Amino acid sequence: MNFKKILLLSLFMLPLASLAQEVKELNLNKDQLAGYSKSYKTAEVIHLRKFLNRYVNTRTEIAAEEENAAKILDGLKIDKNILKGKFMVYQYSNLVGGGKGVSIVSQDHPEVILDFWVYKIDDKNCEVRDLLIQADNRNLDSFKIVYRSYLHHKTLYM
Repeated sequence: MNFKKILLLSLFMLPLASLAQEVKELNLNKDQLAGYSKSYKTAEVIHLRKFLNRYVNTRTEIAAEEENAAKILDGLKIDKNILKGKFMVYQYSNLVGGGKGVSIVSQDHPEVILDFWVYKIDDKNCEVRDLLIQADNRNLDSFKIVYRSYLHHKTLYM
């Protein structure tokens, strides 16, 4: 009787096991990589790096318009060495309210993901309007495999 239960259970689980997909590293082709690398050269991403540097080095010099994002960073209590480190641009997209959503992941601490709203004021100026707090539902081990090349990239980081 016990054997029958095990057999039935294994027969039931077999189709479910075949649904599981192998996690593979993301490999962008030349054109995709060129498109992705452009995000690092945008005014919004460059400004975000400057904002993080200013936050870490001279917190009192954060502009009033960027204070909301700085206060949220204060509350997160992220080690300043992590904020000084390199970040991978995980997502860069248009937002309905204007500006860009820029999600960044620490290269050395991929458990740290930050989602910023960066608004371009004019051709030369941007401001970090907000830091959005969202549930992080990533499977960290899978994430490290899929984005391995970009978490450890020598030139693509901010």
